[in-house]
Amino acid sequence: MPLAAFCIAFAGTLEIALSQGIKPFYYDAGQYWQLGDTFTVNGHFSLLNFSSPIRGYIMPLIDHELQLLSTSLKWNPSSLVKLLNVLIFASVGAVLAPKYAQIIWPSQRWGIVRRLLLASLLIAFWSGYLNFPLSDFFALAMALLALVAVAHPDNPGWMLVSGAAGALAIDARSAYLIVGLILLLLIAGTWLDRHVAVASHWRRAVCIGLFIVGFAVVSLPQSLSAHRYNNTWSFVPGPHLSLEDLYLEPGMAGQRYDTYVGIDHPGSFTYAYEPGLKLLHAQKDGQISSVGQYLGLIVSHPLVMGGLYLSHFVNGVDARYTTVYVEHLETKSHLMRRIVGFLLVFAALVRVLWPAARRRLGPGRWRYAIALPACCLTSIATAVEVRYLLPIYLIVYMIALAPGWPNPIGPADAGWRRFQTPVIIALAGLVFALVVVHVTGDASSHVQWG
Repeated sequence: MPLAAFCIAFAGTLEIALSQGIKPFYYDAGQYWQLGDTFTVNGHFSLLNFSSPIRGYIMPLIDHELQLLSTSLKWNPSSLVKLLNVLIFASVGAVLAPKYAQIIWPSQRWGIVRRLLLASLLIAFWSGYLNFPLSDFFALAMALLALVAVAHPDNPGWMLVSGAAGALAIDARSAYLIVGLILLLLIAGTWLDRHVAVASHWRRAVCIGLFIVGFAVVSLPQSLSAHRYNNTWSFVPGPHLSLEDLYLEPGMAGQRYDTYVGIDHPGSFTYAYEPGLKLLHAQKDGQISSVGQYLGLIVSHPLVMGGLYLSHFVNGVDARYTTVYVEHLETKSHLMRRIVGFLLVFAALVRVLWPAARRRLGPGRWRYAIALPACCLTSIATAVEVRYLLPIYLIVYMIALAPGWPNPIGPADAGWRRFQTPVIIALAGLVFALVVVHVTGDASSHVQWG
């Protein structure tokens, strides 16, 4: 069943990708592609030739191999990039995400139709990403693989895969640094669970050892490169970068960030957050000089900072565009996709918060359900792009599509009370819609170019 779903999803996604034509590799995509050339110096290939101060080595290495294939096969680079992204999309939608859902709720079974629906949602909301050599979906796939593998903490092979996949996710996207901690917490949670069969201490020592080996082997090239060019052994890309300047300050000033590549206003556009800007300007030199200062602002100005995080979340799950590089600014044609996107978020919230619907999910391993969206914790303080919240989008799709939705209308003999649940859901939906309209409307009215 997973194989059949994967093949169908792969064929459909490939057709969508090829129908979009050839796109230039803009900005970050172009940088990743150019970095693929840096591994070979004077005809000699070495991982230690990689010297980027801000990027991890794994995506440029993949691009390097795609460049070699492009030359040998005489294929357009765009076609090979699309082929790789189609493979990732189909793997996530038809295989990895359904497997992860079944780990969270073991009593569920994801058939071919449900798998294809999940793959279709990825295409409907993210098809523009198929054209570019970016790290976002690769990092998501590796994080998913690591979480699926860590669900077998007493299996040496799975633990080796989990460590390696976790390191790949972090190297591809440094904001996934928290994945390492999440994996360790999941391992500890399983091993400390009294309801889980206890493996021998020797076997568990081997398992954790292989987890560390997998993580270390993947991380070693990045550490060696960082030591050679940046005088640090950090395995996290960009260890010398200023967290305050690059992430925290822009995050306070903006509700959302998009990149436009059209002909009339090429460049980035930010949706400004006025209360955050005022608070930032009130600081010494208008800057955040340390993480401690930033944490102090959270304590001293909870309404401003709470509003900021709410805005980042709501605008981060606002599916205005299907691509990271916007060619046509938002029009009414985007409205239906945005509405469907928010309806999916609301459906996921209802499924989790409505006791009857939650029980129909079956016995759940909720720490795994929390683990995936927790990968976004390091991104919520930044000037959010929708791709930063990919793990949240995916868990929303999984919960909304999960089988076993109950009928909200009660039995006929309950009288008017049979409509109590639908009314409550409708009122909650109205409140949800008002919050969404207010937050997204405020963002749209504060667009700044440059």
